[in-house]
Amino acid sequence: MKAYFNSFSILSESELILLDNHVIEKNIKKGDFLIKEGKICNEIVFIESGILRSFYINNTGDEITYCFSFENQLMSAFSSFITNNPTEENIQAIVDTKLFVLKKKDIEVLYENSLAWQKIGLILTELQFVQLEERFVSFLKLSAKQRYENLLKNYSRLINQIPLKYLATYLGITPRHLSRIRKYDL
Repeated sequence: MKAYFNSFSILSESELILLDNHVIEKNIKKGDFLIKEGKICNEIVFIESGILRSFYINNTGDEITYCFSFENQLMSAFSSFITNNPTEENIQAIVDTKLFVLKKKDIEVLYENSLAWQKIGLILTELQFVQLEERFVSFLKLSAKQRYENLLKNYSRLINQIPLKYLATYLGITPRHLSRIRKYDL
């Protein structure tokens, strides 16, 4: 986690060491939830190993996967984290997952003690916005096959750990359509 924050080249060594007092290690088992719809999110997690998926339940009761987060990435129900309102999303471990947790109150302490940590917070917020926009634009400009190929290109060694039904809803297609795409990619 320190390497992740250090990669922004903003924090001094002493500012980076501040993390030691605030990070909690957490393990969640495959199928367990980091957060469920209706709860208020008060933490951001760094994925040391494993895969998390964020999904919503639509008006017909179907689970629609919104995003996957992999090792060396941050994950949170960001809208809830920012607004203190109950989340609409569910975040679930697809495999056994090791996390480092930063509670909101601890992040606020980091912000109060360091302008560099405030800048990190701004950068992370901007990165979330960019990822959201990229996902939105991919649905407007790319076919499901192209979106799948992008996943393969970026996460090929992890993609096989994700159940087909989750991948299909993430891509906005049926599992049957995804099977056809995968058949022709082999």
